[in-house]
Amino acid sequence: MSSRSIPTIKDYQTNLKPTWCPGCGNYTINTVLQQALVDLKLPPEKVVITYDIGCNGNGADKIRTYTFKSLHGRSLPPAIGIKYANHDLTVIATIGDGGMFWEGAAHWIAACQRNEDITVLVWDNQIYALTTGQTSPTTQYGYPTKTTPQGNFDEPINPITVSLAAGATFVARGWVGQPTQLKEIIKAAIRHPGFAIVDILQTCFTFNNQFQFYKEHTYTLDKPLTDKSEAYRLAEDRERFALGIFYQIKKNSIKEKHPLLKRAPLIHQPVDRKVTDLLKEFE
Repeated sequence: MSSRSIPTIKDYQTNLKPTWCPGCGNYTINTVLQQALVDLKLPPEKVVITYDIGCNGNGADKIRTYTFKSLHGRSLPPAIGIKYANHDLTVIATIGDGGMFWEGAAHWIAACQRNEDITVLVWDNQIYALTTGQTSPTTQYGYPTKTTPQGNFDEPINPITVSLAAGATFVARGWVGQPTQLKEIIKAAIRHPGFAIVDILQTCFTFNNQFQFYKEHTYTLDKPLTDKSEAYRLAEDRERFALGIFYQIKKNSIKEKHPLLKRAPLIHQPVDRKVTDLLKEFE
């Protein structure tokens, strides 16, 4: 399509059938993400989405835009590099809870700290699903899995509180059981200048079916919060899960602070320079 045309949902659809299990929350996330991009009138050629390995990674060819399938836990670094190279692109990193909060935890913390100008959508089903049901960093305490048949002994990582502590400037939680609300949260995250993370609660009907639990234990925040202490308080509640924007502030991203990135995107830098000279500028 022409970059001047208004995109439709068909512009973001491929003819490939998803291979997720029936009822998987990934269907909802994939559809809602497409709808959000259309609502924002973003042409597909101006959007790049990076994917993790696992069930999340199976979505890389289910949306018609530029996509990149990373190594496990590594979808943030290529997304950050892409944004450095071309500031005009809308860059979204999608990743599972295992890849984000265990294998890729260092990338998560650093991206929050530096306020990288990307959006991160965590497909959080609290289980390693593609490898058939092992405990993940967000698996609830006591829940029996293939690797912890007597029940998970670890307290689950709290994506909201850790993101707040690490310095993220947009922190939100959505649920696939509320797709309209989830779409609005994703749109707000994409519009946010700086690091935006959305923890998306979803259900793995095969290995961790919590749909009814979330239906009974979620509620919607009245409005986005700007008080970090209040955001912490609500995020600490493990009995009732708030949905919405926990925290959002305006703050310069690394793109506005780093001298090299302030000067021009990398695509506009001279191409006849040595890599060693470029690296020195990022020291």
